[in-house]
Amino acid sequence: MIYNLISAYNYREFTYNEAQINNIFGALSEGNIDKRIDMSSIPQSYKGIINEPLIFDFSPTEKSQEKLSIPDLSVREGRLFLTDKAYDVLEPLIKNDGEFLSVTYENKIGYFFIPLRVVDVDLKITMKNEWDEITNLGFIEEDTKEYNIFRTEYDVYYRLYCQEAVKEVIENAGLTGLYITTDLATIYPHDRSEVDKLN
Repeated sequence: MIYNLISAYNYREFTYNEAQINNIFGALSEGNIDKRIDMSSIPQSYKGIINEPLIFDFSPTEKSQEKLSIPDLSVREGRLFLTDKAYDVLEPLIKNDGEFLSVTYENKIGYFFIPLRVVDVDLKITMKNEWDEITNLGFIEEDTKEYNIFRTEYDVYYRLYCQEAVKEVIENAGLTGLYITTDLATIYPHDRSEVDKLN
């Protein structure tokens, strides 16, 4: 079974340190937009490019977020933030599917996982509507079985998918921050029927 990993609403989100990113990649330009970690979701290695811990800021951006906590896991453009607690249990399972970058946040050490495995969708069952929104998405099981965590070009590498083994580790360790669903097409961190009630 394949699962869709989505950041839950009821946790703080991080922002990059703009000065640090500009120092590493240079000021934003047409020439580097596809290389910058803060702008591009393209799966690419940052070894030899990012040689220092990334600075993440989980400060609330509005008053309603002040009571929210920092999650153990957070998905951002198809990449995964992990606290050291999350890293300890997930690293053995996903280390072969990408690379880990060091992170500092709130005077703590964390990690940013860059998934480098890419799988094509099954075009027999994957569909978009007239607004180019993905309404159904699926993979051929044979194509995914070698990877525990991966992305697809079909959604511009923006989402993160995993095997059941990853889901079980997250749940058994009590890691916070994610909504995990078998609805691979959804971008919402709750059941689609609940979204329909909101609209």
